[in-house]
Amino acid sequence: MVGWMFFLLSLVAVSAPAGTGGQAVLQIGQGVTITSPGGWTSAADVWQVGSNAVSLQKAGALVAFGAEAYDGADRGLLADQSGELEGQLASYRALPAAPTTIAGDMPALVVLFFGSAESGRLEGELVVAARGGTGVVMLAVAPAGQLRSVQGDLDRMLATMLVPR
Repeated sequence: MVGWMFFLLSLVAVSAPAGTGGQAVLQIGQGVTITSPGGWTSAADVWQVGSNAVSLQKAGALVAFGAEAYDGADRGLLADQSGELEGQLASYRALPAAPTTIAGDMPALVVLFFGSAESGRLEGELVVAARGGTGVVMLAVAPAGQLRSVQGDLDRMLATMLVPR
C-alpha cells in the first residue's frame, strides 16, 4: 500500500485544493465499508492502492483504507506496515504504538510518524486492526503541520467504519 504514495504525495501536496466531494459510502474489501465526510475526493488518479483499498485526498493530505484477508494479530500487521514506511521515508521516526478502537468496538493500534521524502517533511498516522481473518489498515500522510486539519475526518471515518464479524 505504501508503494508509490510518497512520490505521488509530492505531486498532490504542493498545492492540493480542498476537495469538493460529498459524503460517500465506500467498499474497501472483505465487506468493510467507510463513509467519507464531505470534502474528500478520490485520489485514485495519483495513488492507486489496489482492488481491496481506496485512496482519498483533501487539503494536501492523502489517506488510504485497505482491508484484506489476514490471519495474524494486529501487532504483526503493524510491524509489516511500519517496516514498509521505514523503508520509504528518510529520517523515519515513530511514536510508540497506542491502543485505540475503530468500527465501534474493534481493538486497533495507532502509530503517529514523521519523516521526509522528495516532497519534503511529512507526518502521518497508521492505524491497523485484525479480527476474524480480516486485516484493516488506514494510512494517512500529509506535509508537516497539515494532518491536524483533517484529523477529525480521519477519526470519524475510523469510528464509523463497518467491519463484518
